[in-house]
Amino acid sequence: MSSNPTSTVHALDVGVARALYELSRLRVPPPRALLMLGTGISTLPERIQNAQAFALGDLAFPGLWRTSTLWSGALDGCPVWVLEDPLGDPRNDEAAAPWEGAFPCWLAARAGARVLLHTSAGLGLAREGAAEPPPGTLVALRDHVNLSGATPLVALAGSQLGPLFPDVTRLHHDGLRRSALARAERLGLDVREAVGACTLGPSLDTPAERRAWALLGADVAVQGLATPLLAAAHSGLATLALVAVTQGGSEPAELGAILTATQTATAALEDWILALGADLTGAARALAATEDA
Repeated sequence: MSSNPTSTVHALDVGVARALYELSRLRVPPPRALLMLGTGISTLPERIQNAQAFALGDLAFPGLWRTSTLWSGALDGCPVWVLEDPLGDPRNDEAAAPWEGAFPCWLAARAGARVLLHTSAGLGLAREGAAEPPPGTLVALRDHVNLSGATPLVALAGSQLGPLFPDVTRLHHDGLRRSALARAERLGLDVREAVGACTLGPSLDTPAERRAWALLGADVAVQGLATPLLAAAHSGLATLALVAVTQGGSEPAELGAILTATQTATAALEDWILALGADLTGAARALAATEDA
């Protein structure tokens, strides 16, 4: 056996291989898209086709995900995996490595997914020259600013699952976003595209922070979003990030009101997601064809 430390397989790669083996043993169908829902699972598993639930506590998943459930099914014929996102903060588990918060991104990519659809709740910001998105607005991100000071790519130089410095200039899939916005408008939803400020959390924000984020060009602020976005870039997943605005930037921060608004927005987000199956399939096929060319 070689004593060269560079020959050691990275823990992320080992974890993905083990989890893939467990899922294949259970005959979990491979996905074309991964749905990570920061707004909660709600009734979505009841509304997708051929839904099956797999308790991750019984499988070889990192500790942060041991209480989660993986749902496998189809969205208008598009094979999907569905998970609730714990907002990607590995400090929920003091022993966790930074990459553990977005472990499903690498796993789904290795299993065959080409697209990440992520949902979250966010704060509307009053950016100069643009109207502040009011509570109840749904947005699709066209870009983001990572203001969290954190990245799940720390110490991934030894991983073979992606480049240490992935290209994020095309992370947010333009075609999929345009299709999603068109679908939402046909559903009668109040939607727009936006730039998101990815903040760390968990904390409520100050008026000065809100003004600063808006000055940097952000229309919404979302806690914990940088982790899945950067993991998607590293693993090769194109991204559609949908945000439900649950608080206005000029309003006092009241946690109860935010939670209530999030629950209200979840139903509209679900309707939006359920309309995107064909678009997810088309984007995944196009991305796979590009890779094979």
